[in-house]
Amino acid sequence: MALLAVYLFYLLAFGSSSSNAAAQINQVGVCYGQLGNNLPAPSQSVQLLQKLNATQVKLYDANPKILNALIGSKLYITVMVPNELIINISSNQTLANQWVQNNVIPYYPRAMIRYILVGNEVLSYYFKPLWFYLVPAIKRIHQSVKTLGLSNVKVGTPLAIDMLESSVLLPSNGTFRSDIAGKVMKPLLQFLNHTNSFFFVDLYPYFEWVSKPNTVSLGYALLAAQNKTF
Repeated sequence: MALLAVYLFYLLAFGSSSSNAAAQINQVGVCYGQLGNNLPAPSQSVQLLQKLNATQVKLYDANPKILNALIGSKLYITVMVPNELIINISSNQTLANQWVQNNVIPYYPRAMIRYILVGNEVLSYYFKPLWFYLVPAIKRIHQSVKTLGLSNVKVGTPLAIDMLESSVLLPSNGTFRSDIAGKVMKPLLQFLNHTNSFFFVDLYPYFEWVSKPNTVSLGYALLAAQNKTF
């Protein structure tokens, strides 16, 4: 079976007044993972997405077979620039242009690509060598999007909850980690605000339940907890 994990599409519209964006925030999408065996063909996976009444799909790359299968599907699509390209793209506008030209232009607008995410959870500790290249790379991709006339495409990056100093159960009580707050998070938020883009966050309440099953309810992990706000 396909490794298709249902998720709540993680859009937090910081400073965004777009009615189209507001309409999408509460819609459910699917992360289309490709790590596994016995995976169905992209066309079969797209049919499954449609049967699930998904409205959005996130790819962890810009797989051409999947993007071709998504043409005409009426699903909003997110594609991703791999982490390993961030350093080179951060200082090379030509390379940024080439990535967008090769991975977005052949499918857009027949495939409804709406978001380009640069990297995946880059501000986690494991990717420390990439931290200070992230925002410059995002700006390069955004410039490419503008140059190539992709007016409906927003650029951002998905962050893990470890961007906060402490987030256990109450992320609203957290602050950005001191090692990234000033030099990375501030310019990132300024970029998102300036371009009317989104603050993308990967949230996994399941892991809180696994680590503390006696104090964290299963309802919290399944986003079904009652009478609580986080």
